[in-house]
Amino acid sequence: MISACKDQALWIAGMRRPRIENKRTIFKFLKNIRQDTLDTYTLDSNLLKTISKKPFKPGWPPSFRPIQIRTYNHKGKIVMQWASCEGFLKDLKTFDSVPPRNINGLDTTLTLQEDIGRYFTLDGKYADVKPPGGFDYYIVVYFARYFPGMSRKSFHEISLYKSRHPELKIKTYKIDVDINEFWKQEINFPVEFGKRKK
Repeated sequence: MISACKDQALWIAGMRRPRIENKRTIFKFLKNIRQDTLDTYTLDSNLLKTISKKPFKPGWPPSFRPIQIRTYNHKGKIVMQWASCEGFLKDLKTFDSVPPRNINGLDTTLTLQEDIGRYFTLDGKYADVKPPGGFDYYIVVYFARYFPGMSRKSFHEISLYKSRHPELKIKTYKIDVDINEFWKQEINFPVEFGKRKK
């Protein structure tokens, strides 16, 4: 159980206590933060557990970072990987260059197809997503209703990037990381709030 002090600290950081969500509540959240609902997918409970047991980047302790962005080039090769524990996108100037700027290393074992091919529809069906060709960059962004401020900021930075670079064709995949109704179970949510070890 989350202690009262920790609960208060997480509230100040912009996190809310996770609740069980569904397609309706997730789409409502996206519309409230002025995002369309195209290419929106989610995790199932097994995928969440799998991701939680792996390091986010080489040398990091295994854990789940709920707010993250990955960018892949036209060949499906990762060029940028960010999690909120690394700092604010604006301060890091992540989206000030083409391709987006990367810090603290990359998990080069993950390809675009492996990344987007593992998610589910918001109804709980395996999505089997295949990336279409013809794009310069593909962005995978994790978001959560329980982390509204950081989710909104992530989408805002991506939108600004797209508007500043109309010459680039960019496809965005939105991945909801809330506890979903179709899991049909309560779960001890494995969220990591600390920074990586030095």
